[in-house]
Order: sequence, then C-alpha cells, then structure tokens
Amino acid sequence: MRNIHKRRFKTTALVLAFLVLFQGCVVYHKTPTTLEQARQEHIKTKITNTDNETAKYKYITYEEGTFYGVKKESGELVKYPLNEEDIVKIITKNKTASTWVTVTVIAVPIIALGIAMIAVANSDFGGGGWVF
Repeated sequence: MRNIHKRRFKTTALVLAFLVLFQGCVVYHKTPTTLEQARQEHIKTKITNTDNETAKYKYITYEEGTFYGVKKESGELVKYPLNEEDIVKIITKNKTASTWVTVTVIAVPIIALGIAMIAVANSDFGGGGWVF
C-alpha cells in the first residue's frame, strides 16, 4: 500500500513539473512594434516607458479612443490605460520562438537523461541490469 502512494506521489510531482516547464518560456520579438499592431495581434506584449520601467500585458485593446493594456489579476482581467507619450518601446511575443525554446528546454534534458540511463544500463558500472 505504501509503494502505491509513493508511486502516485512521484507521478503527480512529475506531471506538475512538466506543467511548470511548459508555461515558463516567453520570447519577445527583437524589433519594436506599434500599439495598433500589438492590438491587432492580440498577444502578450511588453511595454517600456520613459522611466525605463517594463510592464507585461496579456494583450492590448482599444476602446473609446484609448489603448489599454490588459493584465490578469486574481483570476480577473484588468484594463490599464496606456499613455502613448510615455511609451518608449513596444514588443510582442514571438510565438514560434517561444514554442521552440519551451520544447528545447524540456526535450534536451529528457534526451540527455535517457541517453545517460541507457549508457549506465548497458555498462558494467553501477550495477547494470536495468530493464526498460
């Protein structure tokens, strides 16, 4: 009975670790864009203001003549008005690069671990005899 709980705990921990890894990587385009383009793309946007402060938004929207940056706080979407005169740089999420980085960050360690496990299993060092 104890082994079942131990195995279930390890499986749950592994699944949670993978979920954290899949959510972690966001890569932004290097070239700045405009608020209008960021609004049209409706993706994560990072804005730097004249005070050199950076704010990250889930997306940009435009209502009643004003651009808003939308953030998710406490499970709710909150709109923050953006003052165009205070904005120095606007960059949007690079979906392709973000996907590749996330896959690479997960795949490379798993492949390396798999190769190491196979190498140890096939050698006389470390006891060998592992069954896959």
